[in-house]
Amino acid sequence: MAFSAYPEAITKLPVSPLWAVFFFLMLLTLGLDSQFGMLETCTSGFIDEFPKYLRRHRTVFTAVFCAIQFVIGIPFVTQGGMYIFQILDWYAAAFSAMVIAFLECVVLSYIYGADQLYKDLEMMMGKKTSLWWKMCWCFITPVIMLTMLVYSCVNMAPPTYGDYEYPGWAIGFGWMIAMCSIVPMPLVAVYRISRAKGTLNQRIYLLLRPTEVWGPSDPTLRLMYSSSLAEKGLRLPCVGKDRPTDSTDPKQSVAINSEL
Repeated sequence: MAFSAYPEAITKLPVSPLWAVFFFLMLLTLGLDSQFGMLETCTSGFIDEFPKYLRRHRTVFTAVFCAIQFVIGIPFVTQGGMYIFQILDWYAAAFSAMVIAFLECVVLSYIYGADQLYKDLEMMMGKKTSLWWKMCWCFITPVIMLTMLVYSCVNMAPPTYGDYEYPGWAIGFGWMIAMCSIVPMPLVAVYRISRAKGTLNQRIYLLLRPTEVWGPSDPTLRLMYSSSLAEKGLRLPCVGKDRPTDSTDPKQSVAINSEL
C-alpha cells in the first residue's frame, strides 16, 4: 500500500511531486518515531536488568545496540529481503504481538490491579484520569485483542508473496521467530516457581506480587504513595519477603512501607 497504491494515487493529484515529497517525509518521520520507541524499550530493558554494568555506559550501549540492529537489517534491503520481511511480518506481527498485548492487559488489569494502575497514573500526572481508561484496560481492550487473536488463529494460512509459496523450512523458521518472544514467558515462570519457597499456591502468590523495590524512588513520594494506597484499602505494592503480605490497618501498612 505505502509503496505501490499510494504513490500511484499521488501521481494523479495536482502538483504531484510536492505531494510525493510530503508523503515520503511522513513515512520517514513515522518510521523514525516508531524506531525511537522500540529502541528505547529494548535498551531500557537491558539497562534496568543490568544497571551495574550498563547504566554508566548508556550512550555507548545504545550506539552498539543500534549498530547490531543495522547489521541485522541489512538482509532486508537485499533482492530477497522482501521475502524475509514477509515471513517475519506474517508470524511475528500477526501472532506473537497480539499474544503479548493480551497478556499485558490481563496482568495489568487483574493481577497488578486496575485500581493500583489508576492510582499510579493519578500520582504521576497530578490528576485523576477518566474511568474510560479503566474500562478499556479491564474489558474492551482484552476482548478486542482476544477476538483478533482467535480470528487470526482460525484463519491463519501458510505465508505467500505474490505467486510464491514458502517451503516448509521457511514456515518453520517463521514459527520459531514467533515463539522466540512467547516461549521465554512460561519457561521463566516455571523456573521462578521451582526456585521459590513454600507451597505451590504460596509460591505463585508471592511471585505475582510486585517486588519490595517497587514504587517511587524518592523516599518522601514513596511514603506518600504507600499511605494513599493504604487509605484507599488497596493492596500495597511494596512488601518485603519477610514482611506481612497484607494489612488491614492503614497505619500499620504505612509503617511497614516506611521501613523499606
